Order: sequence, then C-alpha cells, then structure tokens
Amino acid sequence: MFKLSFQSIGHVVVRSYMSFRNLFKISIVPNLIDPLFYLLAMGFGVGAYLTHVNGMLYRDFVITGLIAATAMSAATAETTVNAFIQYKIEKTYDAMFMTPINTSDIVVGQAIWAGIRAVIFGGIFWLISMLITAHFHVLMLLIPLILFIVGYLFGVLGLIFTYLAPSREFLNYYNVLVIRPLYMFSDTFFPITSLPPILGDLTWFSPLYHATRMIRIIWGGEVTGLYLHLIWLIALALLITVLPMYMLHRRYYR
Repeated sequence: MFKLSFQSIGHVVVRSYMSFRNLFKISIVPNLIDPLFYLLAMGFGVGAYLTHVNGMLYRDFVITGLIAATAMSAATAETTVNAFIQYKIEKTYDAMFMTPINTSDIVVGQAIWAGIRAVIFGGIFWLISMLITAHFHVLMLLIPLILFIVGYLFGVLGLIFTYLAPSREFLNYYNVLVIRPLYMFSDTFFPITSLPPILGDLTWFSPLYHATRMIRIIWGGEVTGLYLHLIWLIALALLITVLPMYMLHRRYYR
C-alpha cells in the first residue's frame, strides 16, 4: 500500500504541471486577488492608523502573513477542486492506474505539486511585496522552502477531504469551515495574543500559524525560534501523508 516509486511520483508531478501550464495565465488573478485586496485594506488601510505590531511595521506584519496564506490557498485549490475533478469527474486516476503508478505515488505526487504551486503563487506575492517594501536580505531565500512545506502539508489535507467528499459542492464546507478560519486567525492580520486564551492556544495547532511565524522571523533577519516551527510542520506533513494513501488504496482495492 505504501510502496513509492520516485519515477512514478515524477510522472504524476509532470502530468500536473502539463495541465497547469495551459491554465497558468487565467489562474494568476484568482490566486492573487484576495491577498492583494487584503494587503490594500489591512496593510495600507488599517496600517495608516496602526503603524507597528510586535516590533515590526504593521504593513510588514500583514505581508508576511499573506505570503503564507497565499501558499495555503494555492495548494488547497490544487488538491480540492482540481483533484476532485481528476478523481471523480474526468477519471484521471483510473487512467493512471492503468500504468505502474499506484495510489501512494498519486498522493505524494499531487502533494508535491501542491507544494510547487504554493511556491509559484506565494513566491509571486512575495516578489510583489519586495517591490512594495524594497526589503530583501539573503535569509529571505529560505522563504520558498517554507512555502513548499506548507503547500505540501495543505495539499495532503486537501486530498483527505477530497477523498471524503461525495460531491464537488461539499468541498465548500472545507473552505468555509477550515481554510477561511485558518486564513483569518493564524497570526495573519493580528497577533494571536489578542484572542481569548483558549483560542490563542488552539491557534498553535494551525499549520498556517507556524508558516507565518517562520516567514516573519526570516523577514526580520533572524533564525532564532525557526526550528521548532519547522520541525512541527515537517513532522505533521509526514505523519498525515499516510492517511490519504490509505483512503485511496481502500477506495480502489477493497
């Protein structure tokens, strides 16, 4: 069930890239419009009145949160709506199973592509942010790695929910009840210390919170405290990868 082939995983990633390449231009706007509007409204609108938060410009506080949130959204779109279409509508999975590719290869391949997609769109927003702030140092080259890890993790989470979804419309519950709250309450727009204590404690379990904290630490030119967040994200990503592998294998080989 959990046997992996690097060659087969590569084929899944390449297939996803070929599909993405044809849709890249029309996918830029939906993936970047939300963070850009939030940046204008919060970073510059609210930022005109609230200049500093936790020792950094509020504009930069929002930007660092939105870089991570953009990566999360890009990965989620890939492994929810896009994956559901391949899984149940276009029957792409059935076609792949006619080759040596197995269920585990598909899960890991799609999660890796979700990570790459997170790097693409999170990276574009990061580049826009650098143009706005004129802020760059060499440690910021670690940001794409963080975007990939958070993209892979949310890619796996998206696949879990997609394999449970009886219909495409059901995916809205995941976006409304999971992704949107994480977007709003993971240290993205305000410090979690302003939340009630129990909610602040629960935020620690948000993958987006840890990604945001890492990007914020790097943005400030430091690495202190980075490793705990990094280990937490990698451990969770590796742990939960097994679940969609099992779900997909059970679906096709029970």
